[in-house]
Amino acid sequence: MQAKQIETPASVDNDSTQSRNEELIQELPPESALHTILAEKRGLSTYVGVFRPTILTILGVIMYVRMGWIVGNAGLLGALLILLLTFLITGTAALAFSSITTNIRLRAGGVFALVSQSLGLEAGGAVGVPLYLAQSLGAALYIYGFAEGWQYLFPTHDKHLVVAGIFAVTWCLSLISETLALRLQAIVLVGIILALSSMFAGFWSVETIHRPQLWGEFQDGSIWLLFAIFFPAGTGIKVGASLSGKLKDPRRSIPVGTLSAWATALVCYMILIVWYAVVASPEELSSNYLIATERAFWGPAVIIGLLSSCFSATLSSLVAAPNVLCALGSHKIVPKSAFLAKESKGGTPRNAMLINGLIVGCTLLLGDLNRVAAVITMFFLITYATLNIVVLVEQSLGLLSFRPTFKVPIWVPTLGTISSLLAIVITNPLFGLISLGFVGSLYVYLERRHLETPWETVRSGLFIAVADWAARQAQRRALEGKERAWKPDILVPVGDGRELRGQYRLLLSLLKPKGSLQALLVNSEDRPTPSNQTHLEEIITYFRAEELFATHSKVDAQSIAHGTSMGISILKGNFFRPNLLFINTNYRTSEETSRLLDIARHYRMGAALLILHEQSLLGRERVINIWIRDQSPDWTLGLRLANLDLAILLGYQLRCNWQGHLNLVSAISEPGNVLPAKQFLQALSRDARLPTDTSLEVHECGFEDALESASRADINIFGLSHKIGLDRLRELSSKTHASCLFVLDSGEESALA
Repeated sequence: MQAKQIETPASVDNDSTQSRNEELIQELPPESALHTILAEKRGLSTYVGVFRPTILTILGVIMYVRMGWIVGNAGLLGALLILLLTFLITGTAALAFSSITTNIRLRAGGVFALVSQSLGLEAGGAVGVPLYLAQSLGAALYIYGFAEGWQYLFPTHDKHLVVAGIFAVTWCLSLISETLALRLQAIVLVGIILALSSMFAGFWSVETIHRPQLWGEFQDGSIWLLFAIFFPAGTGIKVGASLSGKLKDPRRSIPVGTLSAWATALVCYMILIVWYAVVASPEELSSNYLIATERAFWGPAVIIGLLSSCFSATLSSLVAAPNVLCALGSHKIVPKSAFLAKESKGGTPRNAMLINGLIVGCTLLLGDLNRVAAVITMFFLITYATLNIVVLVEQSLGLLSFRPTFKVPIWVPTLGTISSLLAIVITNPLFGLISLGFVGSLYVYLERRHLETPWETVRSGLFIAVADWAARQAQRRALEGKERAWKPDILVPVGDGRELRGQYRLLLSLLKPKGSLQALLVNSEDRPTPSNQTHLEEIITYFRAEELFATHSKVDAQSIAHGTSMGISILKGNFFRPNLLFINTNYRTSEETSRLLDIARHYRMGAALLILHEQSLLGRERVINIWIRDQSPDWTLGLRLANLDLAILLGYQLRCNWQGHLNLVSAISEPGNVLPAKQFLQALSRDARLPTDTSLEVHECGFEDALESASRADINIFGLSHKIGLDRLRELSSKTHASCLFVLDSGEESALA
């Protein structure tokens, strides 16, 4: 076969060459080496894809037009405090992000992809939507910064026209070519280096060196307002991560590029704060946003840096935000998902760019850089808190699956979570609560949509860890009484997988909402019929669909009784140890039933024998009769009742799930014992907290006569004596014209606990 000629792109910015390689990648099988080579060549490097866009965004508009104003209001130490708090929050988020990206294969969407892969699409969407909005607001922030620099050069130009013009130009350019922002970054970086060099040179060129004010008077706002306005300066740490789907090696590029840019920017800002503090007085800094142009070695260099930086950052945001919106659409989290998730042949989400442009245009109506900055701060703080929570959860679980190649101490995500949440509450309590409420409501909405997360998340590990902790606690308290914690954990031995189908409705009513079911398929030598495991697996899925814990297993044994004994012996060490053996006598002989009851007694399990009436079945599933045997003359109500606790508990379960009616029925042969019996039933109903509409029936007659005169029920529950005879039990079912459940207490239940 003749191999296709491969055109290797000379630059990642070559759109046509990249498109041809994309077409070739689509034609090649994913497992081929050629596919892998081309996929790697199409990706962005660490410098181009992460470090450069990140450092350009951090050293952006705030540095030029608000840093001096903040120093003038807060003083040298106040500004350094704001800087360190900002970079503490963004730094812990960068470390957390870097750690977790080395533990997973990060998909497209940056932070949204990370949170989704860790906590599920619901959490990812709840964070991804405000993250996307924050990035869109970021574009508006840079446009306002560009307008302020433009008006410095051309004071007579209308600000609104400047804002509209730069927005229109950058939006159109982002639609034309997604890689244009990357092309311009090399030029912009030169402009920023020129601006910083000119500003630093001002140390020696200014006429007067001022004594820095250590702590400012905060005449234009509190320290938290200044923090809210400055904070967007540090949020650029995620710009490269937002293009995670287009990086050659995101697992390496994101940590290296992000942390390098963060450290470089921190050093630059610390030097700049000192520079601002000594080259101008606090009054000059507070009154002139662009004081840097007058104190730099060459003022025009600052304007060049400001305009080029704002233009590039605007373009980068208009490119990065739609990628997040596209990722949200690809997982059906936002409306019109199919439209937003659509990409061009070269992988550009043009539809998402169109919608994003409309949102940015609406954001510009806020009309002020400070307002936009404060809103951005809140959304980014929520995002960073979530990032730290993800790593904190992963590290706390201690699962083997969490093996990042870049590890951070657990205090890093802990500190990041606490500092982010405190900043949310302190900066703007009302808007912070509104933002948290928005995220919480969005999570609840997405949870109710039952989104299908197409990958494994840490949530399963979280639940397993909680279950493991609970199991250890239960084991420590094994000797304590279990009456208050009792719930039906039923073991059903079957010889044929189809047996469970006819028992489904009754078992479901006995189990919901907190019970568990363990079906034991016994492939015994004395039953040559097929085991039909497929039918059993199918019915187990029905129980699980009702949010019940349901499992099944299969054993090979000599008989159904032997297999049941083996199963109980194995399962008794489980967290949900079976405490009730359910036996459908329609499929068991008298001998098998007797042996199964002996096994239940041996393992201190309760037992429930079902006699299903052939005509009535379960009737309307409404009325339950619980039969109380004649205990004359000793009608004593204690914590443990004579083989009555399990009957009361199961009857109550049926009544709740059937939304039916409960009758306590007793037959008293001696007239003198009728009153004590009624008093006993009244006390039993009260102390067992049975529903107030529970009926009490005391029949002054023999037991056989009471079977005919008692209220008709859909199921009758009787206590089971040690001497068993299936014929007698079937006779009782026939006389009551209803199905019957015969129960045997284990001694660990209590209806009065």
